[in-house]
Amino acid sequence: MQRFFGRMAIVLLAVLLTAGAIEQTFRVYLFGWSAFSYARIDSVHDLWVSGLIRRASAPGVVYELEPGVDTYFKLAPFRTDSSGRRDVERPLVPPPGVTRLAIVGSSFSMPAGVALEVAWHQELARRLDTMAPARRHEAINFAVGGYSARQLLAVLESKVFAYRPDLVLFELTTHTPRLTYPETFYTTPYAPKPVTHPFWSSFVVERIRARLTRPAPDHSAYATADLAPLDAIMREAVRLASGHDAPLCFVILNMNAADADNARTLATMAKRHAACVVDTTPAFAGMRLADLSILPTDAHPNATAHAIFARAIAPAVASLLARAPS
Repeated sequence: MQRFFGRMAIVLLAVLLTAGAIEQTFRVYLFGWSAFSYARIDSVHDLWVSGLIRRASAPGVVYELEPGVDTYFKLAPFRTDSSGRRDVERPLVPPPGVTRLAIVGSSFSMPAGVALEVAWHQELARRLDTMAPARRHEAINFAVGGYSARQLLAVLESKVFAYRPDLVLFELTTHTPRLTYPETFYTTPYAPKPVTHPFWSSFVVERIRARLTRPAPDHSAYATADLAPLDAIMREAVRLASGHDAPLCFVILNMNAADADNARTLATMAKRHAACVVDTTPAFAGMRLADLSILPTDAHPNATAHAIFARAIAPAVASLLARAPS
């Protein structure tokens, strides 16, 4: 009997060691050297369960980033300022000689999984410095992952104009029309969900589960019901910005050729309301989505994609700023 239990213990140990080796090998495939960092691996979860968000004080915004955070999110360093923006501290009044861009958006602009320094809006500011060296350009970031178009409008109305932007960049992605929440989401005080700890879960098991249960991305054409509310929000966003003497540019951030038609639909809608509209899709012609994503399991744009976003957006923004009264 003792020999039997001894053999069972050896078999169990062998199984556990094999499973551990498979899990760690898969983590290295997904995350590279970050697979050996507890803090980085423990950051690979959704924003909802990250501990990085809190109830927002402004009506309609629902939730916002926690202030004073210094941690990781989706492997990348993640810091917030004292007001809960993923940005460095900014004074309300722009310094002399500074042209200020306000960024309203979701996870593509927060951004998720890349350092703030390589975010498209930061690279855009550096490009504008080169294109118009008489001014310094500053991108002030109000983007938060998971925001619906209705929340973006609430952020614009309640937070942005206190910082006196010279231009508002209103981010849309091809997910935006379909990202809707029930009315109770906006009327019930937001309660953050418990924090998860991915380091202690199995990424192999999660990958298998996702393949079996997660629906395929929806690249179909939008329904009219998806577009009507967004059209009204676009119109109101332009009206608000105009009332504060800040031109507004709609930026459709898309790098997926499968969503090209929907990106064009959004651009066509946006052009009914604003003179400045940029669809980044053509800038990614011939490129593979896998080469543009932060992880094999996460299609958020990586640093390469952010640089291409900035390059595609810069000419239109430079032209708009050149036409604006000084």
